[in-house]
Amino acid sequence: MKIWLITIVFMGLAQSHAEQIPVSGIPEINSLLYLARETQFSQPDSSYNIASKALKESEKVGDRKSSGLCQQFLGELLFFQGIYSEAGERFLLAGEIFQRLNNRDLLVENYNFQGRLHYKTSSPEEALIMHQKAYDLAFQDGNILGQATSMGWIGGMYEKMGAYSEALTCQWSAKALFEENQLDSLSAEINENLGSIYEDLEAFDSALYYFDAAYQLNLASGDSLKLINTINNLGDIYRKKGQMKKALATSSQALELSRMLREPYQLSSAMRDVAKAHHESGDFQKAYAYLDSSRIEYQEIYNRESARQLALMKELFEVRIKDQEINELTRKQNWNNQLKVLLVLLILAIVAFSLVVFSRQKLKSKAAEESMIQQKAVLDTRQKLIETELANVQLKERQMKMDLEANAKALAAETLHVIDKNRVLEELRKRLSSTLEDDPKEQKKKIRNLIKMIDFNLVHETDWNVFRNNFEKIHEDFFVNLNHVSNNLSPADLKLATLMKLNLGSKDIASTLGISQDSLRISRYRLRKKLDLKNGESLHQFIVGL
Repeated sequence: MKIWLITIVFMGLAQSHAEQIPVSGIPEINSLLYLARETQFSQPDSSYNIASKALKESEKVGDRKSSGLCQQFLGELLFFQGIYSEAGERFLLAGEIFQRLNNRDLLVENYNFQGRLHYKTSSPEEALIMHQKAYDLAFQDGNILGQATSMGWIGGMYEKMGAYSEALTCQWSAKALFEENQLDSLSAEINENLGSIYEDLEAFDSALYYFDAAYQLNLASGDSLKLINTINNLGDIYRKKGQMKKALATSSQALELSRMLREPYQLSSAMRDVAKAHHESGDFQKAYAYLDSSRIEYQEIYNRESARQLALMKELFEVRIKDQEINELTRKQNWNNQLKVLLVLLILAIVAFSLVVFSRQKLKSKAAEESMIQQKAVLDTRQKLIETELANVQLKERQMKMDLEANAKALAAETLHVIDKNRVLEELRKRLSSTLEDDPKEQKKKIRNLIKMIDFNLVHETDWNVFRNNFEKIHEDFFVNLNHVSNNLSPADLKLATLMKLNLGSKDIASTLGISQDSLRISRYRLRKKLDLKNGESLHQFIVGL
């Protein structure tokens, strides 16, 4: 039974992967994009490099569709790695290309990706607008797959907003579109969404029905990730219904399948569900063991993802530096060519003038020849001086670029260090706090001491001093300009301003400062008051513009 299940899963994976490969008009670019997708999640830095080569090749040959597909893929890659700002730029560039080509099917997919990006970076309301835009375009063209997919995302946004009635209506509509057009294999995620909505509404029987339907569809298609996730959801519903034996058996099945397929995210999730089942069954020792294993697995995942994201950011930075260097070298080469042409023209003018003088004044031919030689020597000397000066300028520019690169890398590393440390500590503090009610008094004291230690590390001043030193190396006049606007800013105000200058999202800023989102909004309001900003004037744009 296990061998049969894994065979179906891997066949489904191969088919699903093949369907995701973009189609370009140039075989060489298709091959590069295929290789990029092969390493999209395992080696995102290499994938980014390969996709960038495909983009340059498509721009070189002037294939606009290939350029759009490459931009779209680069946006997806950056999106899944959490580099949202760069991902947004790529999606916008791809969308502009698809609009000019009037490729509306690819534009529907692009709008849905922009909607997902808006949800990650702004709000479900803004994401809803983009998904609705994708649906309207698909509806106009009779694109059934685009309609159903967009409607599913619209329902997902309504669910995030707590509008469950609208969410259910959208998901049912998407499900009907899939089933009416014999796209049953694609409706598994819609059933999953319906189960999630009913779970939120505590209608567990309905949730169980839709999760089971999703399970059957995922099993038939062989989608391993969705299959494991669905099994986890079924185990969670059994647990909430009080059917602990079924819950434990189902969650254990998800755990075993995750191990066999080496899916770390699903493995960590399955361990947590098994721990919950053991906890509610009264077996606290096993519950603790599985929960601790889940924590260790999650930490390893987080470390790997952080390393991958850092490598991708490094690759992105290096690609930008190389592009800048190429543009600078091209500009300098053009300048040198122009200078050489001017020198040649000048020499030709001198030679012509000398010939005229020679033809008119034969008696002074020797003097004219000596004069020409002297002038040529002067020009050669000047050319050597110019070349020496250009070499000195290039050396200084290269040194400045190296210093800027080192400072930028140090600042990026320090920023990631602070964010990563605070996220881990905050998550650990929440989990320890949640267990205080069920533990003995002596253990409560120890846990409280750990929470105090975590709170102390969340605001460690040494990290801030190192971060500020690296920040000032890149943005030298930022604090001076800020103090010119207001000289009564507190250290907390300065920290908030620096993080906003780095274009960090609200979630990352709150995590770095060790405060909640509500506290962050209050801090923003106080900073606006101290900076005496007018109503309607954007605090973020003001800080970035300093």
